Amino acid sequence: MTSIAVLAALAAVLVSTASGASHKASHKKFTVALVPGDSTDPFYLSMEFAGRAEAKKLGMNFIWQGASAFSPEAQAPVLSALLAKHPSALLVAPTDPNALTSILKQYKAAHIPIITVDTTINDKAILSARITSNNAQGGAAAADACATAMKGTGAAAVIYTTPGTTTTNARGQAFVAEMKKKHPKITVYTEFDNNTESTATSQVSSLLLAHRDLKCVFGTNDYAAEGAATAVDAAHERSKVTIAGYDAEPQLVTLLRKGTIDIIVAQKPAMEATIAVQDAYDVLTGKARKVKKSVQLANVIMTKSNINKPSIKKWIYKS
Repeated sequence: MTSIAVLAALAAVLVSTASGASHKASHKKFTVALVPGDSTDPFYLSMEFAGRAEAKKLGMNFIWQGASAFSPEAQAPVLSALLAKHPSALLVAPTDPNALTSILKQYKAAHIPIITVDTTINDKAILSARITSNNAQGGAAAADACATAMKGTGAAAVIYTTPGTTTTNARGQAFVAEMKKKHPKITVYTEFDNNTESTATSQVSSLLLAHRDLKCVFGTNDYAAEGAATAVDAAHERSKVTIAGYDAEPQLVTLLRKGTIDIIVAQKPAMEATIAVQDAYDVLTGKARKVKKSVQLANVIMTKSNINKPSIKKWIYKS
């Protein structure tokens, strides 16, 4: 064999080896981990279902790991334990905008892309993307619906969850701002139920006794709305009080169909998770430029009259 032929053969082997290595790299098995706000809420279960399906579609492993309680104290150990497994990317619904920053910075230092879903953190510089619903739009829509039912006068109440929850805070604040701007004759009272249905029931019961002109209650998540509905029913005030709730979890939808509540502002958790998994895949495969830093999804308004329409019904959460 001539020297030229030897060189040609050697070049062919090198090209083949490089091609094989490139092919192998393009098929690396990534693992995306999703840490929800808690592991039992139908909102987050909808995220798990959709996220797992999208990861499978893209050929990635999927880890779902969450605490049973919605709190930074419960979520921090989950994040710490998961970091030891070194997933390729982290999707997380932070339960506090500041308390988890330290552990999330450890993910960043380990070169693990972080994408927040639903809630987020204040230090957005460490995030690859954040995906949520348009909470301000949802809160304002709830205020307008209540004001119409109240004929522009009386008292309304907002039941928040916990003080550090970015999403529910935005909804409640938008409700209050919309009332102040468009319906100034309506007085708004606020409470925090610490994400507990029984606490919301107790708070609304007290509000009904203290303010006889209370005509509307806005629960900023499903627990708050269900607690409000229980209190209003127990006080036999259903004909007088309009209840607006957030999140299309199955129990809340049942209450809507029964006429126990009047309106649901439904988010799209399945779509949030799908987009987040797609974004994680793009970041991991060198296509980070395709990823939008911030995505806000429009909410869907559910009422007793439209809940069975296919375009609305499909957004009911998993259970």
